[in-house]
Formats: sequence, structure tokens, C-alpha cells
Amino acid sequence: MIKQLQLSSLSRGLLPLAFGYYEKAIGHEITRSDHDDNLILCCVNGSGSVTVGKKTYQMNSNDVIFLPKGYSHRYKASVKDPWSIYWAHVDGHMFDEFMDIIGIDGNNLHMTLTEPQIVINEFKQLMESRHLGYQLNRFFVASNMLKKIFSLMTLQRPIVSLSTNRNLSAHSIHVYFDNNIDRLLNLNDMAKYFGLSKFYFAKKFQHMMGNSPIKYFLELKIQRACKLLDSTDIPINSVAKTLGFEDPYYFSRLFKSIMGISPSIYRQSRHGH
Repeated sequence: MIKQLQLSSLSRGLLPLAFGYYEKAIGHEITRSDHDDNLILCCVNGSGSVTVGKKTYQMNSNDVIFLPKGYSHRYKASVKDPWSIYWAHVDGHMFDEFMDIIGIDGNNLHMTLTEPQIVINEFKQLMESRHLGYQLNRFFVASNMLKKIFSLMTLQRPIVSLSTNRNLSAHSIHVYFDNNIDRLLNLNDMAKYFGLSKFYFAKKFQHMMGNSPIKYFLELKIQRACKLLDSTDIPINSVAKTLGFEDPYYFSRLFKSIMGISPSIYRQSRHGH
């Protein structure tokens, strides 16, 4: 059934592997050092704790924690006031995308629901879907219930952090890239600077500039490299380092992939003269 769900466009974005509800889960304790799927826990009553690496999250009513695949973890219910939790093991690329929109990352895997009842109601409906039988169309329903649950969570946390107060425009992008031309920026760096989630930054950037942020930035670097090769006689290795490339061979391969010729041949041709 899981293999069929992974193949269908109706479910492969976010598909259920297992889900359930534990009420007043006395003695509930799980440790996983090898975690090969995504897991979400939603506490509706009581309390417990979740440890990921060296960080421990205290879980109380209306708290949710996201555990992406690959994150070793340990969680347990409180002895005095054991939690009641909904849980779901899920697969699919939309898990990461929803985490990004909600603002969840490795530094903070926790959120508190501001309107918990609407999410809890959907979890209840998801639990009811278990009684519909093991037919593919029934699991399509469960898959889309999960998407609705995650979508409702995005509404309970600001999608965009405006603390940086930097507007995303063609001008601000060029200024930011120009000021950091000597660095190898990643998507996290760029999105954080503009106060946007990675998902929304990449989507908005593509719409504005007609290219992905990383590819656009690398092309600007190669434009600057061309200028340096045209107007100076500094060694090609030094040109590479000036633009943040520690590996001159990588720089040469990138240059040739964009310009069609190697940096040395480009310099010999003296395009700028």
C-alpha cells in the first residue's frame, strides 16, 4: 500500500506510514538512534519531554514537535501527568516544505498551536479514517487529511519574519549579492537575510529574477570573474579566492560551464579590450 501511495501524484507529496492516538500514555517512552522517516507529535493533554541531540523540549497541551528523518531522538511521557498525544509517521517532500513554511528547522523543532481545536479535530478525523479499510482510495483520503493538518499549522505561526525589515527587490538583491560576492552563500543565508522562509524566498526570487537564487548568484560571481580577468593580470587562482572559491578547479569548471571556455582561454582572448 505504501509503495502505491509513493507512486501516486495524489499522495506522494505527504503520505501516511503509520498514525495513532495514545491517551494518558503511562510509561510511554521511545528511543530511536536510526530514524528513517518523518514523525510529528501533537500533545493534547498532560506533559512529556522530547530530546533531540543535546536539546530537550518540554511538551504540554497544544505543543507540537517535528522530528525529520535522520534525527536521533528520545521521548517519554511525564510520570506524574502522562501526555495524551496524536502521532503520525509520514513520508514525502512536502514534510520539509511545510516545516520551512511554518518556520521549523534544526534549531527549533517545536511549536505551540494558537488555535489547537481545529487541528485536533482534523487529527480525530484522521484517526477515524483507519476504519475505512485497506483500500488505496481510503489512504488518499488520509494523505490529504495530513496535508490539511499541516496547512492549518502554517496559519498558526507567522510565515514571514519581518524582524529584518528588508524588502525583497531586484535592487536589494543586487546590493546584497554584491556585498557578499566574496562568500559562498547558501539558500539559508539568503532567506535569513531577507527575513523569509527558504521556500518563500526561493519561490519569490524565481518569479522576480527568472532564475534560482544559487544559480543567479554564481552567474554574478562569474560576471565579476570576467571583469577581473579582463582588467587585471592577477593569477586565476587569486581571482577564484577573491570570489570565495577555495578550490580553483571547481572555479574553472563552473566558469567553463557558464562561459563555454576556461578562464585561461577567456583571458587570452581579452574580451574586455
